Amino acid sequence: MDNIDLSRKEGLHSQFGEVEDIGGDHYRSFVGPPNYYDLVGVTQFNLLTLFGMRETSSLLDIGCGSLRGGRFAILYLRPGRYFGIDREEWLIQDGLQSHFGEEQVNRRQPTFIIDEDFTFTKFDRKFDFLMANSIFTHAPQWQVSKCMTEAQKVMVPETVFLATFFESLDGTDYEGEEWLYPDIVRYRKETISNIVNDAGLDCHHFEWPHPFNQKWIAVTLPGIGLDVEKALSGHVYSYEAALERRRTETTWPGSATN
Repeated sequence: MDNIDLSRKEGLHSQFGEVEDIGGDHYRSFVGPPNYYDLVGVTQFNLLTLFGMRETSSLLDIGCGSLRGGRFAILYLRPGRYFGIDREEWLIQDGLQSHFGEEQVNRRQPTFIIDEDFTFTKFDRKFDFLMANSIFTHAPQWQVSKCMTEAQKVMVPETVFLATFFESLDGTDYEGEEWLYPDIVRYRKETISNIVNDAGLDCHHFEWPHPFNQKWIAVTLPGIGLDVEKALSGHVYSYEAALERRRTETTWPGSATN
């Protein structure tokens, strides 16, 4: 057997940040373990589609960073339907350069705002979906509350806001006032629910795989009656869902009007 040239593998490890510490200056390591960059990103995207995100939907990616999950949505959504907000401009720039060429960025037309106060109204529009992956895992309660209050302003009855947090293991909540990173914070489910409810929103806790055992919530405007179990069953991909959608559309594949 010929000797294997390891120099390229080492170069790829450097290129993809796998030799960097979490929170380092590399666009992958800054947002978490770089060797899980792909899984965490695709987990977000898969979940969004389960809850009904289609190419015609609009998505607000909160703490979009280097587009770990956003890169999938940018390619999937129609041009101008992806919106990202983050405090670190260099992360967005590095993510765009690493995942897309200039021509592709111009074609997909993602929109970004640099902001650390969750000022979602700067986009001057409403959204079908919001995603906050691993944001509340570092945020004090007042920031989680601010995020929910601002989210409520850009939601419509059909909007689904998906987010993660670390569940408390000892029945206590993080009581600090500072954003902690790369350290993490933990909250009881009841605390997260109360924060969401105080913002005039409904909170639905549910189980969905996450590489680091973060817990998921789906947030909606009050009284919507979101059927989380139905969503997680993959109903959106089913023939029954297609028939339901057909009733609200004027055209259908193979129909006389198509």
